[in-house]
Amino acid sequence: MRFDPTQLSVLAYANGFTHWHYRSADPLHGILAPAYFSAAAEMLRPGDQITVNLLEGNTIGLAHCVVTGISDADPRIALVGASAMPEALRRAA
Repeated sequence: MRFDPTQLSVLAYANGFTHWHYRSADPLHGILAPAYFSAAAEMLRPGDQITVNLLEGNTIGLAHCVVTGISDADPRIALVGASAMPEALRRAA
């Protein structure tokens, strides 16, 4: 489980708020682990949102997270909501 900065991109930016998109094959618990987003600490700010496409096995999930704070160059990420996309829908998409 390792953060890949090439998979983090800006979806929207306004008034000091950024909505990010991140795509990863890492499990959600790994992405929410301390220090996962440390390499992006200079770009992230408290209140920023991160929409994550999770590629786990044969399913694609979606998680919505928020940056709750940054301490010692370690962004704290909280899960707001998550869902999984069944395999049949993934093939149809």
